Amino acid sequence: MDFSSELQVLSSYIERAEKVVVITHMHPDGDAAGSTAALAHYLQDFRHKTVSLIREPLPDTISFIDEHFTPVSGDKAREVLKEADLIFCTDFGVLDRCGEYARELAESKAIKVLADHHPEPQAEAFDLLFSSSELSSASEIVYQLLKGLCRDEEERKALLGGACGYALMCGMTTDTNNFSCSTFPSTLMMASELLAYGINRDEILEKLYNRYRENRVRAFASLLSEHFSIREDGIGIIKVSAESWHKFGLQEGELEGLVNVPLSIDRVKISIYLREDGDTVRVSLRAKKGWSARELAVRYFHGGGHELASGGKLLLGRDLDSFGEIDDYLEKIRL
Repeated sequence: MDFSSELQVLSSYIERAEKVVVITHMHPDGDAAGSTAALAHYLQDFRHKTVSLIREPLPDTISFIDEHFTPVSGDKAREVLKEADLIFCTDFGVLDRCGEYARELAESKAIKVLADHHPEPQAEAFDLLFSSSELSSASEIVYQLLKGLCRDEEERKALLGGACGYALMCGMTTDTNNFSCSTFPSTLMMASELLAYGINRDEILEKLYNRYRENRVRAFASLLSEHFSIREDGIGIIKVSAESWHKFGLQEGELEGLVNVPLSIDRVKISIYLREDGDTVRVSLRAKKGWSARELAVRYFHGGGHELASGGKLLLGRDLDSFGEIDDYLEKIRL
């Protein structure tokens, strides 16, 4: 992906900026964490800007990705949004995805730069877009962006061989599910180059996939045994009630990857994961090639995303009176 003309514009924006904000979506995942950490690191340590990172706390499972910045939230986040003259929005292309800060972001007079890989971004909301659904992740887009901004190979090695490259490798790895989906030639090239710069991928894999609590493994076994079903049309459904969540003392992020498990079954075409969370049912969808998770997310769950990986939500009191009605609602779904 050639962003050369956009990079020239971005460099001038950064040069003129004094107060910069980096912001991502609600419930940040590994890609949100990696892409924001890398941008904040570059802007602060290599371009010497005053940088504020607006992001919810990371789940313990991925908190190691970013140990260099303390995010701001609440009134402080609203204050820095008002004062910013340059805002980077990563891993979301629609302003509503940043939750409680959507209004302040929309009203801000700052230059807004998008770095995102989701289809159909809200283009009119941004002044400059680095956007392509033909790249694996926001982290890969930020990687391309930062490579182009570096002045020479020496600076590139210093940046991408340290904390910045480490965060980007983490983000790309999680969003491709360790190269099992949304992987392009450029994605493998990115991984190869980061390895050449000295990023320790073995350490990243160890931290991402081999340091879970016992509760997670037992929850996976119980939920797949007792709360997983496969419909005749090939839709696999996993339901996680608030009761099940608390039974295993689960923490945010600990069921990451559960939605992918049903796709290992030959007759499952699409996997739907539903989790009761207060007055919201959070929904994740994954699909095999030839089927559209995105279409179901848009049609039934007020969501969107990629063809093979999407998300959405249902609201209690609007879509359902209680989580107990979820089976009746799911009966409406048609492939």
